[in-house]
Amino acid sequence: MAWAPGVRNLVLAAVAAVVTSAGAVAVLMSPDDTTRKITGTNDAAPGLGWSIDAAALYGAPGAEFRDPVGGTEFDFGGAGFLDAGDTLVTVIGVYDHDAMSLREPKLYGLDATTGAATWAAPATGLGGCAAEPVDGALVCYTGFSAEDSALIGFDLADGTVTRTPLDWHVFALAATGNRLYIAEGDVESDDVRVHSGNLADPDAYWTRPYTMGTSWEDLPWDALDVSHGQGVFTLGADMAGFDLRTGEPTWSARLDGCSHTTPAFDALVIRVDTRCDGSGATRTDLLDGAGRTLATTGGPAVSDPTLDRPADDTIPILLGDTAVDRRDGTVRWTSPDLLATAPDAGDGAVVTGTAIGILGDIALLHDPFAATTSGLDLRTGQRLWRTPTDRHGTLHDWRDGTAVFTDPTGIYALDPRTGAVLWDAPFRAIDADPDAFTDSGELTAMGEGRYVFAVPRTMIGLRPFD
Repeated sequence: MAWAPGVRNLVLAAVAAVVTSAGAVAVLMSPDDTTRKITGTNDAAPGLGWSIDAAALYGAPGAEFRDPVGGTEFDFGGAGFLDAGDTLVTVIGVYDHDAMSLREPKLYGLDATTGAATWAAPATGLGGCAAEPVDGALVCYTGFSAEDSALIGFDLADGTVTRTPLDWHVFALAATGNRLYIAEGDVESDDVRVHSGNLADPDAYWTRPYTMGTSWEDLPWDALDVSHGQGVFTLGADMAGFDLRTGEPTWSARLDGCSHTTPAFDALVIRVDTRCDGSGATRTDLLDGAGRTLATTGGPAVSDPTLDRPADDTIPILLGDTAVDRRDGTVRWTSPDLLATAPDAGDGAVVTGTAIGILGDIALLHDPFAATTSGLDLRTGQRLWRTPTDRHGTLHDWRDGTAVFTDPTGIYALDPRTGAVLWDAPFRAIDADPDAFTDSGELTAMGEGRYVFAVPRTMIGLRPFD
């Protein structure tokens, strides 16, 4: 690998690893304790704190990072990690192009400050993992091919493995508020249950049966959502809401044809009726935490922001070109800026929603046809700024007033209130190898100007200069 000048010594690769148990690994690292300036960046840009090559850490060519939430039984190709505060947890394995799977995957615990590997544990056959730790552990479940069903916990501090045998066939796992939520059963017989508990006692708090189902082939990856203030359970055409604390069912609804739903902040759900020919939406409903329809809009365009982080419940929710009060469904304002129409499209005009991020009280918009990025005041609908740009990256995170993107050329940050580019870190200035950063990957803002970014081959930590 060809590293840019001054960066070579920042590769944090394991030079020796002695496995003494499933969760006890001693890894000798050789980090440089200084933060390196990335060539060509301004004074506001963070520097390179550390970098890890997946193949070097794993000890085999072709090894790649994966997000543990997707499990390891099958490889869905998503590079990433679980942010558990002081520890980052990632999967590394050798990608098998023929089988479309990872060979001999392992979970690694990494120090979020230095990138040093602190533990490793075998991770073969995991069906998936919860996106939040519970009781200091990453909790996963065994996949379809496992002979014995179980929950498996990996201690965040040292990787110690705890296994809880189950009589259930688990197909979805989620966590919030230091509780586990587990969906299990036979989806093709409409015989399923949701439990809430912990690793030691998976149904400690409650169990609720549901007469819902689908085919195994159509099982959604997000069948169980608990991260928006209520539980939302979706299988096939059926969806149900439940109270996270008690498990009490709160509402049920149906999805017709090619409809889909998106959970939203403050226990809301957006239900979109979509034409099965892919020509757009016909109707969008906003459902509250009791399943009531607060608002309905028509039209083919749907707002689908990458990040939905409104400041509070006074910030309206966007449905097409309309801002709706999320408390009572009243229309607050409309704006043509929320829609983008392909030029000269004729009768089959392509209309899309432009919102890519709800960031506090600002909506960040991108019009792909006009090649502009703009900011909208969500309280008034007033446009704050608009900037012509040919650069359209993936919005990954927003913290401390900074929205952070990646595109094929690098990582960059915008001020959503003004549109100003705060800093730009080109990938080729971080690593001269053109293949080191090959897709949008996963980026998380860790706070205090620190960021972690992972693509299949490489993971880096950016941090401010002291």
